Amino acid sequence: MEEQVKSHFLAHPDAEICLSMPGIAEITGARVLAELGDGPDRYRSAKARKNYAGTSPVTRASGKSHTVQVRYIRNIESGFAWRGTSTRGT
Repeated sequence: MEEQVKSHFLAHPDAEICLSMPGIAEITGARVLAELGDGPDRYRSAKARKNYAGTSPVTRASGKSHTVQVRYIRNIESGFAWRGTSTRGT
């Protein structure tokens, strides 16, 4: 099945874009493409896509305090797809 996923993913027009990201190979690229979709108009901006994947930082400001933190609440499967792991144990 892994070979079928690789061959179908490599035939996709956006495969080259996914593979250009550091740490993304065929299987992980297929997961990222499946999770984020291939519609170029699905997100208004790159920031919107990062927000969906849960990879954009969160800025909090109150009075004199200003912090930038890691986002902990996110689309779980997207976050795992970017790291190459899964919540399903596969």
